[in-house]
Amino acid sequence: MSTVTALLLACLAGFAYFSRRFLGDWYLERPIVLGPLVGLIMGDFNTGLIIGGTLELIFMGAADIGGAVPPNYNIGTVVGTALAIASGQGLETALVIAVPAALLGSFFELLAKTFSSVFVNAADRYADRGDDKGIARMMHLGNLFHFLADAVPTFVALSLGTEAVKTMANSIPAWLSRGVGLAGNMLPALGFALLLNSLAPGAMLPFFFIGFLLAAYTNFGVLGIAVLAFLVALVMQSQRKSADEVDEAAIASGAGVSDTMDKADLRTLFYRSFALQSAFSFDRMQALGWTWSLVPVLKKAYKNNPEEYKAALKRHLTFFNTHMWVHGPILAMTADMEIRRGRGEEVDEQAIQGLKGSLMGPLAGIGDSMFHGTLRPIVGGICASLALQGNPIAPVLFFVVVNVVHVYVSYYTLHAGYRFGERAIAMLASGGLRRVMEGASMVGLMAVGALTGSWLNVKTPMVYTVEKAAVKVQTMLDGIMPKILPLVLVMLVFWLVRKQKKTTSIMLGLIAAALILGGFKILA
Repeated sequence: MSTVTALLLACLAGFAYFSRRFLGDWYLERPIVLGPLVGLIMGDFNTGLIIGGTLELIFMGAADIGGAVPPNYNIGTVVGTALAIASGQGLETALVIAVPAALLGSFFELLAKTFSSVFVNAADRYADRGDDKGIARMMHLGNLFHFLADAVPTFVALSLGTEAVKTMANSIPAWLSRGVGLAGNMLPALGFALLLNSLAPGAMLPFFFIGFLLAAYTNFGVLGIAVLAFLVALVMQSQRKSADEVDEAAIASGAGVSDTMDKADLRTLFYRSFALQSAFSFDRMQALGWTWSLVPVLKKAYKNNPEEYKAALKRHLTFFNTHMWVHGPILAMTADMEIRRGRGEEVDEQAIQGLKGSLMGPLAGIGDSMFHGTLRPIVGGICASLALQGNPIAPVLFFVVVNVVHVYVSYYTLHAGYRFGERAIAMLASGGLRRVMEGASMVGLMAVGALTGSWLNVKTPMVYTVEKAAVKVQTMLDGIMPKILPLVLVMLVFWLVRKQKKTTSIMLGLIAAALILGGFKILA
């Protein structure tokens, strides 16, 4: 691989991670998008498509929620796909490289989130002087560090690894090759189990089994089952409407806002809000991006009061964290309160901080369950299945669908938060919203069940002899229930997740089990 190609791919990895920080969470770093892009750059789009679809299933449950540091599937996908193509090897070699690279790559994300505290603390000193340009510089430096945290190790791995990969691939014994292939089929079980853990509170779990049974016993594809799940959820939740009405009186009693910002102010706030996760740090998380988003509003509110402007900058550089797509109501209402405070109305600091503190947790829960836990896995699973069939539309479909929702939700929640003001808080607590979230969980669970029954390929090649007749164990198991081994595997991993075993430990355990069971031809 040439230095120029390695540099280009390293920049791709860095930009994919940077985009999550400064441009909004566009899911550019997901394997279903990155794998085909790497294949396109390397001149082998089809291999990139297959590897990207496979890795999307493996890392389906990995999500950057709160301060979590999941396996760095960004580095893993770029390095694994590029070196597999450059060395002339296939999917199994990509898996050998991608999974360890993702686990090691999490260290660099950990480093970026830790070191970003330096930039946030420096921003505090600029806030003391009312220097918002200094705050902006710290944010951009923090984002640059996040870019380099993925780009540099990717470049080093690509520059040094091609010949090593060829040598390694040629020296892999047959038993290890079988084990690695099995690991690629078993690892998606972890992603499915993690999704079950987030989507299945008690009575909702049967929807997973409904999706699984439909996939195992019918010709419904994943997309067909997802559509059916949506219709079932729609019917069930509409039937509950009369028993769980939205409290219209509580919503109507809230105060709306309409005169503190014009369309230009809201447009600026919307565009800047994409930088919410900038210079993300463990100690204050989204504080720096949040403050930068509010700077134009704060300037407008306190243009004649420099000391209040400094205090406002300091106020917003405290801890803040919520979901990237649904922060609009908090942002709009905070901006409104700041402008009203600047006008001399009775809005104290505690009220502003109380609004942020009371809403960021519930909105994070809504966003994580509806988008990280439902939308992205459903669309990702469907598109991964298309990618494994060699359909080139898969990455485009994934990117377009999730980001149409992304932009619409971000835009709507910001403007709705401004229009409704305090009414938005009552709306968040309404029965109608609970119905939407429960319906989304139903769809998500049935889709995960469908993926388990469709794409988790774990079988046994074992055969035993009874009176000179060969009996295939897999045939016996299919007689009990088709796809029973994938179901047992997901339930076992789900049980381990519920027992709060570490995700990394479960992943390593699955790899070890695959090497043993595959090597001895117990599973295939």
